[in-house]
Amino acid sequence: MIIEKASNKELELLKDANFKQNIRASLDHDAIAHILKRHGVNSVNVKNGEIPVTNEDIANYRYIINNADAIIRTLDNEDKEVISAFKQINGYAVVVEQAINKKNELALKTMYKNNGSYKNNEVYKAFSSTSLDADAKVRHRLSSYSGATENTTQKPLTDQEDLLKNTELNNETTKDATNLSPLEQANAEKLAKLESEKLQSEQEFLKTKEQENKRKEALKKKLEHERGNASNIESQTKIEVGKDIPTQIQAQIPKSRVRLNEREIYDLDYAIVKAKDLKPSFTTGGTQKRTDMNEEQIKSIAENFDPKKIFGSGGFEDLPIILHDGQVIAGNHRIQGMLNFTPKSRYIYNKAIKEYYHIDLKPDELLVRVPHNRLNNTEINNLAASSNQGRFNSESDHAIAVLSHYEAKLKELDQKLDADSIYSLKNIVAKNLNFDKATHPNVGDSNLALLMFNMPRTKTQGIELLNRWQKEFSNDIKSYEKVKKMFVDNAGSFHNLIHDMNFPKVSLNAYLSDIMDRSFANLKNYQSTSESLKDLSEKFYKTSSLEMFEKSDQTTSDISEILGGAIARFARFDDPSKALFEALKSDNVKKGLKEFKIADVTKDMFNPDSKEFKDIDIYDFTHYLLMVNREPNENNPTLKRLIEAVKDMQKKESEIKEVSKKSAEETEKGTKERAFKVIEDKEAFLKDLNAIKPMPLPKEIDTESFLNDFNGVKNKENFIKHLKSKPDSKHRLAYLHLVEPTLKEPDITLIFKEQGKEVKKEHIKAFQGDPKTIYYFLVTQDNDSKLITGLKVKPIYIKAEIDKADIIHSFIPQARTLKE
Repeated sequence: MIIEKASNKELELLKDANFKQNIRASLDHDAIAHILKRHGVNSVNVKNGEIPVTNEDIANYRYIINNADAIIRTLDNEDKEVISAFKQINGYAVVVEQAINKKNELALKTMYKNNGSYKNNEVYKAFSSTSLDADAKVRHRLSSYSGATENTTQKPLTDQEDLLKNTELNNETTKDATNLSPLEQANAEKLAKLESEKLQSEQEFLKTKEQENKRKEALKKKLEHERGNASNIESQTKIEVGKDIPTQIQAQIPKSRVRLNEREIYDLDYAIVKAKDLKPSFTTGGTQKRTDMNEEQIKSIAENFDPKKIFGSGGFEDLPIILHDGQVIAGNHRIQGMLNFTPKSRYIYNKAIKEYYHIDLKPDELLVRVPHNRLNNTEINNLAASSNQGRFNSESDHAIAVLSHYEAKLKELDQKLDADSIYSLKNIVAKNLNFDKATHPNVGDSNLALLMFNMPRTKTQGIELLNRWQKEFSNDIKSYEKVKKMFVDNAGSFHNLIHDMNFPKVSLNAYLSDIMDRSFANLKNYQSTSESLKDLSEKFYKTSSLEMFEKSDQTTSDISEILGGAIARFARFDDPSKALFEALKSDNVKKGLKEFKIADVTKDMFNPDSKEFKDIDIYDFTHYLLMVNREPNENNPTLKRLIEAVKDMQKKESEIKEVSKKSAEETEKGTKERAFKVIEDKEAFLKDLNAIKPMPLPKEIDTESFLNDFNGVKNKENFIKHLKSKPDSKHRLAYLHLVEPTLKEPDITLIFKEQGKEVKKEHIKAFQGDPKTIYYFLVTQDNDSKLITGLKVKPIYIKAEIDKADIIHSFIPQARTLKE
């Protein structure tokens, strides 16, 4: 089965390897069967600890190759040419091996996963230095399957293969077949059956791949709002590692070691550093995974240092662990206390260092530990988070730690989790996230991590609000635990709703942190559900002004408040977790939607306003949650008024979307009508870019004006939130006035593709500040025309983006080179 043409990189590796031209990549049934047998879920290798290869992995093997971190060529143990591709994904490497078969196709040979870096793979280390040497003869051990390489063994049944071909062409048994012996005829029939099964298997494989691609595409459309894992969660903070500080490694002291689990063990060197070079931190982010500073702990270390509490403790409790640039991975409080040493504590510290480690420190020196090997971003995050395990200063410390701990597994959890009870669901979540086979799955931590993972970054994001509400409920901790437990236990329920394609327009993740915040507030401020319901009804029903609906941010806030009230009601049940689980189950949602006449399997032909299940939105879902699991006498006028308010919000939101849609269409139409040239020769375009005539800088605008006046794009609010979340937010927001002209009349538009599909566009425009100053502004949109980011860039950056782009549209009239 032909997949696609071999990539340029593959052709480069093959150009001196005595192969014919026009090589194509192919995949056959035998290779699939072999890979699943050797490296699939039920294989011996996986049972012995190897990461399994799935059908989806095989279906996407060309993506691994086309985006590989390294592709190299070698010979197998039979002197057959082999190409190996290596792709690093989180903590493991995917290895794909291909070989030329007798049909002159680059056929998939095997595929497997290794823990750790691909650079530590024995095959990669053996021959990476000879990757482009056509004469290199480096052998390596491969799986025993050799179906992808040419088989020179004589085939005694050539006549049977010919018979098979004739049978397929004529759809009847030829005369020659009648002359075959019974054994030969049986073998021929066996060949025909095998070929038929192979074809059927390939068709099923393609069908499965197509269905999976459709599911992913539908899920992508559903997740319109940023998830917690979209570069916003604390555990994924990109840690900027600076210049190394001076360190004196103490090689005479045996290495220390910290162990996170059976596969993550880190060696640490002891090192002397200057105290002034250390960088303790007490703000969430980077290497710091806590939200609170314990001043008493710092004071105790500074004024009453006790070496027995630190020296020789082992693990994270021992001497502080730092990065090579002085950032603190573990021991921020210890470092700060040491920096604040009183003369007495400094004397005790120096004396203990001399006794324990036989080292004489200078007054401005400290002894710390540094990783023996350089760590990547994920490893640093995991170490920093794990260092807090078991000694959290707050609820939020705990949330950040578990989020980092389960990060890699959370990214892989992209399917619904089927469970018939809340108990079963919690354990399924824990089992799916557990990667340390030596330990029992931690149900509480894994479900808390999943809940935090699915929350967007807002001012009430789950990590921060846990601390706040724990303090608010200091005199009623049972009520706090009741609400928290209900949400954590149902992390899998919220996850399932996100991935439930029966309701493609409903996902609570965008509202989840606000819902939890309002649920805590509801239980704190109201003695009963009826009081809460009455207050919400009076606040939102038939308001005299529609100002609350003018902005989608406000609408989101309002619906979150009502959703929070609806879900807080379940916290008053005898078993809150079970009650909410039942309400969020897909089948029960359908049943309730039908019962409350909100939606049905099909539209009511006599009611033009009726909906199918697939058409319900967050307002319909709120309507359902307000109604579900109520006693008949609870369906009172107060509840009806609140539901009417929800319907009013829904109607207003629909009107706002319609206006935005028309504006976006007009903007897009105006952009399309401008003439442009498709650039074929990138090199020439880079060398002699057409003259860009800068536009005079428009008048500056504030955030409010941008949101109100610019209706030509989608998700303006999220765009602003994104800019505000950046460290240089003030700088970025200062250029809001350049977004609209850049989108409407760009000088250059760059189009980027992945696997043949357009994924984003970058619009670039030049602006004239003064006679000597030209600004180049870049705006990025995804395939659905949603704004991603906007920033001022330099010409050298533009050139780099042009070089990476798949398609270039130039709107520039004359030729002139951009100045560096």
